[in-house]
Amino acid sequence: MLKSAVLLLILTLIISITAPFLSVKANPYKDPPPEGPAPESVHIIINMASPTWNAVYNNGTINACFNITVEGPSSIDKQLWLTTYKGDWMQESGWAPWPKITHTMYFHPFNFSITNIPFGEHNLNFTANAQGIYRLENGSSRHYSLEKTISVKFSMRTNPIITFSSHQNTTVETSDSLLNFTVDHPVTEMAYCLDGQKSIHISGNTTLTGLSNGQHNVTVYATDEYGYTGISDTLFFNVNAPEFPTAIAVASIATIGIIALGIVVYFKKYKK
Repeated sequence: MLKSAVLLLILTLIISITAPFLSVKANPYKDPPPEGPAPESVHIIINMASPTWNAVYNNGTINACFNITVEGPSSIDKQLWLTTYKGDWMQESGWAPWPKITHTMYFHPFNFSITNIPFGEHNLNFTANAQGIYRLENGSSRHYSLEKTISVKFSMRTNPIITFSSHQNTTVETSDSLLNFTVDHPVTEMAYCLDGQKSIHISGNTTLTGLSNGQHNVTVYATDEYGYTGISDTLFFNVNAPEFPTAIAVASIATIGIIALGIVVYFKKYKK
């Protein structure tokens, strides 16, 4: 009898422990609320400190410094989702790195660098996305998303970028070689340095003449009106021009000498 009571007690404990896992329970999580229009009382505000409109920057880099605030009633859930930027020189948008310190879920400071910006005037767009949940008068909820974009126009001054038309280590079969290159923006001065010798000023593409057989190298310099100087990569090339054979040269000189001597003898005889 005692054994039966103990077994019954153990069975009851097992059932009480496993029952929550064996029973079918309703999903405690509700389905996410449907999408709805953003409430008119919710706004995204972007305060841009840098870059500034029509400013001039140097060396291909700007410091993007701004903050984003999501404003609206405290009763409405508001949070910044993501922030991107895209310049007219970019193929794809970049992601603004998430700030390390967020004062509140509504205020987000950003401070990061954008590099490799080419010379000239540019437009740069910053886009912020916010999302949240709000309640309707009937008690149901709606999920909303909100987006705002601002544009900044600025100018960039950079060192001229010089690009050669020829590839490295090409071989030319004449003692003259074309020096063809392009510069990414207007410049006022250009020069080249051949084989480490003194720089020679030029007005554009030119021809290198009187080159000896073997390997040569050339570097091009360009300076724009703002005083920024660009230096090209050093271009290496080979010259393999056919040399005039020595034997033929000696024979030609001897032939000319014989002809000249014959003419002298002829005129001497003619005078006699």
